[in-house]
Amino acid sequence: MKKTNLVKLSAVSLAILCSQAALANEPWSQDRQWLLGDWNGERQHLEDKGYKFTVSIMSQAATNLDGGYDDNNTFANAAQLSLGANFDLNKIAGWDDTTANILITKRDGNALTNENIKDPRATTLGNSQEIYGRGKIWRLTQAWVKKGFDDHKVQVKVGRMGMSDDFNSSQCEFQNLLLCGGQLGKSIGSIWYNLPVGVWAANVKYQFAPEWTFGVGVYEVNPDNIKTNSDSDGFNLDMRGTTGATIPVELAWKPKLNGLPGEYKVGALYSTAEANDIKTAGKVHDGKHSFWLNSQQQLTQRGDDPKRGLYVGFNAVFNDKATTFVESTQQLAFWYKGVFDSRPADSIALGFARYEVNDRARDKEIATNNSNGYFAYNPTASNYVPVQSSELNVELNYTYQWSPAVMIRPNLQYIHQPSGVKQVDDAWVAGLSMRVNF
Repeated sequence: MKKTNLVKLSAVSLAILCSQAALANEPWSQDRQWLLGDWNGERQHLEDKGYKFTVSIMSQAATNLDGGYDDNNTFANAAQLSLGANFDLNKIAGWDDTTANILITKRDGNALTNENIKDPRATTLGNSQEIYGRGKIWRLTQAWVKKGFDDHKVQVKVGRMGMSDDFNSSQCEFQNLLLCGGQLGKSIGSIWYNLPVGVWAANVKYQFAPEWTFGVGVYEVNPDNIKTNSDSDGFNLDMRGTTGATIPVELAWKPKLNGLPGEYKVGALYSTAEANDIKTAGKVHDGKHSFWLNSQQQLTQRGDDPKRGLYVGFNAVFNDKATTFVESTQQLAFWYKGVFDSRPADSIALGFARYEVNDRARDKEIATNNSNGYFAYNPTASNYVPVQSSELNVELNYTYQWSPAVMIRPNLQYIHQPSGVKQVDDAWVAGLSMRVNF
């Protein structure tokens, strides 16, 4: 399989890191904050002055062990390069409680799910590599300014950003797409854009009590932002293609239950962009809506380290049945940080994610097949539309935190009904994620 330079770089980095012994004060030592070091103290000196720079590569490899649409074993690797800078404008310019951020990303590689796991005629639901998608182009992912008021109780953020940066966000301890990060971008991606896509937006968060925060935002809906024809599409700052706005609201509660931190969020959105009816051709709706729940709770604490212990997270999304292909999603995850005393930063995780296809969309698929003379699953006909119901993804992984600079995560995934097509064999996938902070 042909690999691009970015994918090759990820593979070479992993080989080097895994072949070296950990020696103090060397680039691969276990206490290394950045792989390229502190630049003789200049990096920390710049941070103290308000300038923080980040460079990282995430690589996610996957191979099918058994099952799927095409059970011929193959290997796919996806990668993402991130170049970022954060500016503390209080330190730099004396602007009280003000920060700015810029992030540029580049994705590359291939997706095992698209090549082997799902029926290629079916709409994609899950993906065994969460960083694959939105094109192999350079993107201006973030470019925003955030200002705090009233002793940090009010936060106003304006600029280019992804929606799950501030709404419907959740923990990501997995390689599987359906188990990682904000769920709305995976089920209503035409109006809700996650990283690496950025859009013009503004939002306000108000902490009206010590444990309670309310947020509201306005994000442009612009199909030009998800074009992938060239790198210039990733730097589109033009709003002429805007078709409406997505307006999310969210209420967050951050209690301590039995002395352990948790976060519970309920939210809703309305999009003013016109939306086609999912079943009736030619029928157009004035907009669409969704609701969601996000929760995360630490259940136990190991020793005196507040970060070690068992965590649980549950997320659910309920989409507008008139206009969305995926009607609902559910995600349940457990992870334990610091299982071994000798590896306090490592973790083990088990997650389950289910996507339910709208039965109105399923009825349309059946009707289309019947009109073409198909009354049963046809594995070869190009004009046959696979009938989709629900897909279940399960992942078990171990995160090996070599150092703050290097993370390696081997994982095993099980995919039941890939893309919701019952006639496709369940699949077993072996994966390996790696992140290097330079």
